[in-house]
Amino acid sequence: MTTCWVPGADESLYNIHNLPFGVFSTAEENLPRIGVRIGDQILDMHKAVLSGDCQTCAACTALRDPALNRLLSLGKEAWKQVRAQIQECLSEPSLQEVATNWLTPIGEAVMHAPLLVTDYVDFTMRAPDADRLFPRASNGRASTLIPSGMDLVRPAGHRRGEDGQPLFGPTRALDIEAEVGFLIGGESALGQPISPDAFEDYVFGAVLLNDWTARDFAELETDGLGPFASKSFATSMSAWVTPIESLNAARTTAPAQGGDMASYLKESDRYGYDLRLNIEVNGVGVAGADFAEAYWTPAQQLAQLTAGGAVLRPGLMYGSGEAVTGQWRLENGDTVKVTATAPGPRGTTIALGEVETRVLPSIT
Repeated sequence: MTTCWVPGADESLYNIHNLPFGVFSTAEENLPRIGVRIGDQILDMHKAVLSGDCQTCAACTALRDPALNRLLSLGKEAWKQVRAQIQECLSEPSLQEVATNWLTPIGEAVMHAPLLVTDYVDFTMRAPDADRLFPRASNGRASTLIPSGMDLVRPAGHRRGEDGQPLFGPTRALDIEAEVGFLIGGESALGQPISPDAFEDYVFGAVLLNDWTARDFAELETDGLGPFASKSFATSMSAWVTPIESLNAARTTAPAQGGDMASYLKESDRYGYDLRLNIEVNGVGVAGADFAEAYWTPAQQLAQLTAGGAVLRPGLMYGSGEAVTGQWRLENGDTVKVTATAPGPRGTTIALGEVETRVLPSIT
């Protein structure tokens, strides 16, 4: 099994089989830059590139950016090559002396949004018996995706008052929806549907999401065009993007489906991911879920995105839908944290980057 020379990394959930990408800065170097987490350290990709012989190829140029978008645009082969080179750097003893200079302790880092999300679609991963023909989704609000650690201001909107009439004010039913988000890296042509079997050609990686919901606002939107004020105010996402290749060992057979769905959704290799999601409120665990139980797989959701001819572009993200269900009425000052773990190679375990958010009072 591959081992890492970074102290404590082999025992960490952020071991050499994980290697999530993020964007960070420090007090001494305040320019945001791409980093890869290994144990309790961040490998500074900007410094790594500047120390190498190649600085002008497409991959090295992308790794010097303050966001992951350009790296995502390079495609699957470039992602695999970059990941392999990082694993070699962190496992080859002869590189330890020079590469140690590229490490920053996680405690000294300020994390930023890992990329500019250009489009956002939110699916539902569950399907009632009478509604199992295709995955259902709504268009989200990319402009209100916020990184882990950023506070959430309680939203205001229309809800029913005690007399049953609509009134405008802060939500009284702020709720959690823990999901997995998938980030698109490849690009498809307008009018060209994508097969679920091409999932790994287009998906760069995964993040955890808390797709906040104002349940009382939603009551007034069920007969309209779908979720709007009840969902548009914020979706919190992890600061770390787990490469989809890191989840290979977490593949598991997805639940069986009926045969009456459209042919474009049928997979030659039907699999999901064995992820265990957990939610804490104020440090106390309140719920958990097995992501592998989803009726619709991430690959089928990808196929649904393009079934009508819509394009995939780097930076698009789609949410899996609510992996953890239940209803919580969050109070001002509450802190919500979503975490997840997955099996790694040879009995190891990896973690997806957490999502932690504090609720602030409404400004209305």
